[in-house]
Amino acid sequence: MQTTLLRHPAIQFALLLLVAAVLRWDTFGDPNMHGDEVFYQTVGVAMHHGALPYIDVWDRKPFGLFALSWLIAAFSYDMLAFQIAAALFATGTAWAITAMARCWTSLTGALLAGAAYLLWLPVLQGFGGQSPVFYNLFIALAALLVLRALPELREGRVPPAVYAAMLLAGYGITIKTSALFEAAFLGLLATWALCKSGTCTRQTFRTAALWAAIGAAPALLFAGAYAAMGHWGEYWHAMVTSNINKPPHWPTSLARLKFMALALAPIAPFALIGLLWLEAEARRFALLWLLAALLGLAAVPNFYLHYALPILVPLCIAASALFARGVLGIAAIGFLAFLSLTIAPFQPDHAAQSRAAIDRLETLVRENKGAGPLLLYDAPPQLYIRTGEPFPTPLVFPTHLAHEIEKDVSHLSTLAETQRVLALMPGAVVMARPLRNGPENRETHRLVLAYVGLHCRLIEIVPTLERQRTDQIAVWGACK
Repeated sequence: MQTTLLRHPAIQFALLLLVAAVLRWDTFGDPNMHGDEVFYQTVGVAMHHGALPYIDVWDRKPFGLFALSWLIAAFSYDMLAFQIAAALFATGTAWAITAMARCWTSLTGALLAGAAYLLWLPVLQGFGGQSPVFYNLFIALAALLVLRALPELREGRVPPAVYAAMLLAGYGITIKTSALFEAAFLGLLATWALCKSGTCTRQTFRTAALWAAIGAAPALLFAGAYAAMGHWGEYWHAMVTSNINKPPHWPTSLARLKFMALALAPIAPFALIGLLWLEAEARRFALLWLLAALLGLAAVPNFYLHYALPILVPLCIAASALFARGVLGIAAIGFLAFLSLTIAPFQPDHAAQSRAAIDRLETLVRENKGAGPLLLYDAPPQLYIRTGEPFPTPLVFPTHLAHEIEKDVSHLSTLAETQRVLALMPGAVVMARPLRNGPENRETHRLVLAYVGLHCRLIEIVPTLERQRTDQIAVWGACK
């Protein structure tokens, strides 16, 4: 009876949701877990007040991520809504991993593979709403649909699910462009299966071309909308030129790569062992998917820890064969749980302390801002939303003004934009002390320091918590 209940997809989802809730309970309500997701949520809220990505607020992330943030903000402007959505997306991905693993392993092994994904998310900075937490679900669901369609494709039939899979993968690309490699893998896998039916004809390649067009449709729709609004130049620059113009900073990138390798080291051997025990077709599927995810990682060689999150999905699928091995599988998942909670332990008081720090910054800005605008220079961007102050520049993300690597990467001159904002005589400036990201942009940093030294009073320095660090954020106010 219990086994029968566990076979129901809704019961599996509920169990995995319980695991996700337990693992994330101490993060809910934290307004400042990580700068990236805070920025995405800030943009989502700003879009409800008329802000247009790439024009009013600049970034190189695809529009789908901001559209998703806008949708979440439609339910609530509170960061908790974003975190609940992230937990649901993480659970959905874990469920898709379970469903795929179930195609070739036991129900226990499949469920433990889904649980392993949830366990290892925090180790790779997936404790909140990093972009892969969202787009992994679209790619995983697309992969599940393609996997289930393979028997029909090999018989020369194309089920509607394949078209849905390509659309899902296409939306995944609009959340993170590097998902293109995983989407291409799924399209090529489906095409190869269709060719295996013995019908590798022009019609087959026309079908594959249609799949590619469906996958490209979401990105083309967004691009067309910007072109129709007269903002094609800004959109193209954000999506293409800026990514080409931003060179990696190899010393820091390679240091992060080593740290990433260490973070993956505990789970990777389980995946390798699982690969040996998988049947040949399942092994090929997991290996090719892993290769596609690695190509996506290499395409953007900044190697921030959360960039490894797409790799985690095929790793957990591969490890499902090990998790299915009775006591050995239970021991493996227990080992991962122990390591996960050791590396990323529960922090029961962290959310409240983080909330108190952000509340304090908001109060200080409100009480001490002069007549001019608010300028956040390498500071929590949600303060614009929380204080009701407009963006004085499209370069809202903390590193875009303050980080040397981001210098002139947008369509705006970083120095000229800083000079323009300072000419507006900001009434308050909030700035990390020291700056949080190196190497710093010395040109803009010097200008901001000179401005606050001449025109403002240092009100207070507030220790401000993120999930994995504490920064000293200075509020300069009463600027004249």
